[in-house]
Amino acid sequence: MFKSPVITVAFLFFTSMAYCQADTTIAAGYFKKGYSQEVAKNYKDALAEYDSCVTSNPGYSKVYLYRGLVKYYLLDFKGSIDDYTKYIAANPESAIAFENRGYSRFSMGDNDGAMDDYNKSIALNPNVARAYQNRGGLKTKLGQFKEAIADFNIALTLSPDNATFYFNIGVLQANLGDNAAAVEALTNAIRINTTYELAYLYRATTKSLMRDFTGAADDFAKCLEINPKNSLALLSRGAMKLDQGDKTGACIDFNAALALGDKRATELIKENCKTR
Repeated sequence: MFKSPVITVAFLFFTSMAYCQADTTIAAGYFKKGYSQEVAKNYKDALAEYDSCVTSNPGYSKVYLYRGLVKYYLLDFKGSIDDYTKYIAANPESAIAFENRGYSRFSMGDNDGAMDDYNKSIALNPNVARAYQNRGGLKTKLGQFKEAIADFNIALTLSPDNATFYFNIGVLQANLGDNAAAVEALTNAIRINTTYELAYLYRATTKSLMRDFTGAADDFAKCLEINPKNSLALLSRGAMKLDQGDKTGACIDFNAALALGDKRATELIKENCKTR
């Protein structure tokens, strides 16, 4: 039977819609299975499901955001960046996609690209603490310590009980030579997380530089109570004891660090400790 052109076009249109809907349904099924594997941290299995999702429907854009993260976990940073770029092409207002792509670029050593992405992410959504944390970390890497502190302070306004932000500020303040500000920030980190091993270590070292040996000794002791195998704490405490003229106590700490396998103690023992 003869069909008019209009009817034929309509038939083809509705047929293509049916295929499109079928493709979307199939893609959604692969995506769901991929997401389940990703949550379970079975990243290779998740990647296989996400690949099948893309094959069944390349226009199913949200898969690129999730596959980009899986590729990041699998250390395929270039593939991760490519997927985030595809997602951004379809979703140019996605702050999280720019942030995630920035982190993948950072991991590849593309500092300029990472900074550009972090800036775009923050411009799109200035209320996400993690974006400032990531940009602060990049600025730290670039030696922009004051600018990094500013970012971590903004992050704190959005997440005031984040001990890591205070810790990062403390380390940066110490690098800038402001030991009092460093101790204050590290104390805030410890106030939030009373078992923050590194915060005790850095605060102990900073107090030692400030000649607060009693306070430093207390912090070194607390650090080693949390982790008796922290050889850096032993080496640092030993160095403080040397500074105080307690060579015997220093050598005890140096030897304890060596017993833990820290070869940095070898030269310190050779220079400062009597050997049989």
